[in-house]
Amino acid sequence: MVCEINIEKSTTALRLEERFNINWSFDEYNHLEPSFHVRAAIDDTITVQPGEIVTIPTGLYPQLLSPRFEIEIRSLTSLLWEQGLVQADGITYFPYTFRNEIHILIENKSTEARDIHPAQKIALFSVKQQPKMVIKWVHQIEESPWKMGSSKSFINKIKNKTPKIKKGVTYERDDIL
Repeated sequence: MVCEINIEKSTTALRLEERFNINWSFDEYNHLEPSFHVRAAIDDTITVQPGEIVTIPTGLYPQLLSPRFEIEIRSLTSLLWEQGLVQADGITYFPYTFRNEIHILIENKSTEARDIHPAQKIALFSVKQQPKMVIKWVHQIEESPWKMGSSKSFINKIKNKTPKIKKGVTYERDDIL
């Protein structure tokens, strides 16, 4: 499935294109590339102190043409490795209805102040297809027919601290405190 997106460049991005003689459009190394670099649309260098989180505009105003997709912005590994800068919220999603400039929260995980320069590559842009959800509200969910481990073992540890429930007795969720 193809995701079509209209993207408007901000006036800052257009100004930086001229200033640095670059193209703000995504670098396409090959037509199968799953993600693209996003740049900092700032006029002056921003210094990020250790532990500080700053908001960096990208100069990108997206318009997804299908509600079946959402934009995903995630950390740029080389920025983390070289400077200790990460996207503070891990991965940020922008839905079909989003029509504003994408801003990225950058956190300094290093012990030294770090600089973000105008037009510097700071994150990755990609899209994810989202299935249509049909939610059915039920009185009680069924047990899984498979017994498999879960990466959510902390939930069972919490549950094991609560009083035990008698086997063979049917309880309603409201009965269990």
